[in-house]
Amino acid sequence: MVDQGVISFLSELHVGILSIPRQDRAPHSTPVWYRYESDNTIWFLADPSSQKGKLLSVGSKLSFVVQSEDIPYQYVCIEGIVTNVTRGDIESDLRPIARFYLGERGGDEYVSQSGETTGNRYTVGIDKVMSYGVEN
Repeated sequence: MVDQGVISFLSELHVGILSIPRQDRAPHSTPVWYRYESDNTIWFLADPSSQKGKLLSVGSKLSFVVQSEDIPYQYVCIEGIVTNVTRGDIESDLRPIARFYLGERGGDEYVSQSGETTGNRYTVGIDKVMSYGVEN
C-alpha cells in the first residue's frame, strides 16, 4: 500500500522518468507525462512504434522516478509492472493529461495539433516505492 504522502506527491504536477530494461544494453530512460490513479497505478501514453512502445507490453517490469527540484528536495522511485495496454483515447486520456500539464488552453492546443494520434495507454501496477523527503 502506498502511503498518503507518496500519493499526494505523485498526484502533483511532475514529469516522470521511465526506465525500461533492455537485453545486453543499458536501460532505456525517457521523460513522460503520467497520472497517478487511486487503484495504486500510474498510466502514461506512448506511441507503440517508439522505443518505449516497442519495449513495453503486459508483464514488462520497469522503474519510474518522479522528483521535485525545489527545496526541500523530494523524490519517489517506483518499481512496477505493466498491467494493461490499451489504445489511448483523445477525450478520456490525451486531453485530460495535456490539460493537467499545459492548462486548459495549452492542453486543447496540444490535442488539436496531435490530430487523431494518442498512442497506447500503458497502466503500471506499483509493486515497490522508495522515497526521500516525502512526508507521510
